[in-house]
Amino acid sequence: MSTAQIRPTATPVVYRAMWNDDRPGLHELAARSFRAWARSLHPQLGGGDHTSPEATSPSQERQQSQPSTGGDGNGASDTRVNLRRETAAHGGVSETLLELDQHILEGSSLVVMRVLTNGSDSWIWVDVEMPGDRHGTMSGTGVQNLVCTLLDEAERGGGRPRLGNELLRTSADWAEPRRDFMVPFADRIRDPARRLPYVVIAYDPLGSPAKDVDVARVTAQQLAGLARVFVLPAQSLNAFQVVMGEEWYVTPGEARLYLPGEHEPHRHRTLAPEFVRSGTDETGRWFGRLLQTMLVEREPPDLYRRSRQLLGDRRERYEPPPDFDAAERAAALEVEVEAVWDALYQARTERAAARAERDEQSDQLYGVLEELEGAQERIEQLQLLLDESRDEVSKLNAIVDRKVGELVAAGDAAMSPPLDASKRAYRQPTSVRDAIASARENLRKVEIPAGVEQRLEKLDSALESRTWARSALDGLLALEAYAHSDDAAGDFREWCIRTKNPRKWPPSGKKLAMKESKEVMRQPELLKHRRFPVSTRVPGSTSGRLEMQAHLKLSNGSLAPRLYFHDDTRGTTGKVHVGYIGPHLPTKRFRS
Repeated sequence: MSTAQIRPTATPVVYRAMWNDDRPGLHELAARSFRAWARSLHPQLGGGDHTSPEATSPSQERQQSQPSTGGDGNGASDTRVNLRRETAAHGGVSETLLELDQHILEGSSLVVMRVLTNGSDSWIWVDVEMPGDRHGTMSGTGVQNLVCTLLDEAERGGGRPRLGNELLRTSADWAEPRRDFMVPFADRIRDPARRLPYVVIAYDPLGSPAKDVDVARVTAQQLAGLARVFVLPAQSLNAFQVVMGEEWYVTPGEARLYLPGEHEPHRHRTLAPEFVRSGTDETGRWFGRLLQTMLVEREPPDLYRRSRQLLGDRRERYEPPPDFDAAERAAALEVEVEAVWDALYQARTERAAARAERDEQSDQLYGVLEELEGAQERIEQLQLLLDESRDEVSKLNAIVDRKVGELVAAGDAAMSPPLDASKRAYRQPTSVRDAIASARENLRKVEIPAGVEQRLEKLDSALESRTWARSALDGLLALEAYAHSDDAAGDFREWCIRTKNPRKWPPSGKKLAMKESKEVMRQPELLKHRRFPVSTRVPGSTSGRLEMQAHLKLSNGSLAPRLYFHDDTRGTTGKVHVGYIGPHLPTKRFRS
């Protein structure tokens, strides 16, 4: 049941936080904090701290501020504020409702706080309703100060504010480098049953410890009641990367939002170090926006449904005329019940459709963001290539002149070996199929068997096809450059980390994976999709097929194209063998 259903005239909910609080006398304590917070925003409310006894029928108190006039002296009303409280109790369930209705220069908003108790369970629930889509004015409600106050008071008073098993705090937690901390911490992050989002902020080697502390402090306050914030100091970062794996970890200076539930790793969004260090409030502001749509759809606690049964909904219900007999009244009430169930079913159906549409739009947005990141990386690579091009041309000309002289002297021009194809300049491909054709024609140490093109139709018919084609060619050229290198230490990823070759591929977990996830490796129905055709000269491929785990992530988003390969550069063939280029392969949460 959404707030819009609870309050038929309510405007859209743009903020929601809810948690358990075990303090005795919770109704009066929370109400006092709410009123003090409201008067800190609007001193004109004035007055003492009124209380209202609980009763079987709702009791009410209301305060209304006098309108203040604008600075032009024309008497126009600029500010109107109402503070209202209702309290009701029946059958062991008590509910207190407080509302601050604000009509101010920054915009209108309604801040609603509910306190629900039944003797064994107790909740605080805060919503903000605003007309239209007014995300930019959320700061004007001051609701985050209210939530921080409530959580701090609960922690000091022994209320153990929590959601599920997760304690809520207004400060960040520091990750310990010890194994007995880091392993359970990683398990909680990957646990699909986790209900609370996590934000992990890694130390910034280009910043200062004081700046890291400020970012973590402000972010924890901005996301109080919504997420839990952790800081990875320098001594904890390596341990975190080891236990999390390359698709899940963060690098120095980054901040990452780990959503609750089951998600592909790329859905847990990362903010780049440059963005994190741009301002102490940027991390919390952006992660708050990403969380907003998800958090306002949180279901009310079971105690709220119980309170509605005992205390009744705040809405107009169908009442039969008083002259109906008992049977007619019962029949009318049954009709009402059926109508309510139909409306509930319809609302759930519409919400499911809206969620699906939201997820699709989010995927498209994330895909665009990934493309922008990839474009920036390509710009940087091209800049490096441009800076070195003059020296490279001079060296190649010298080599050509020397070789020509040698061949003329020997009288045998056919002995000239071809240049390393990974160092040549190539025209930009127009499709992924075009990129593969160019690689087959020019690359000598990357082998692409027939059949790789079988699933390219979706990629080449998409709007992003040219971008994906460039990424595919860049990846193939990176593999070719790796195969030509004399560095025998480490695999492709290690080479990308150490080399200064401008063709290298970004080695981060967002762009490269050398292994599949444990989830895929445990399930034969998923693993079978990772067996690809390969030359029978490759060790272990007598059947002409080989299991491949290493893959380049050409992009993320809707289709999330991947390029799978097997490294035999130190083996019999001396080549890199490509097995697959196409849309993301099936996983438990990703249906290709």
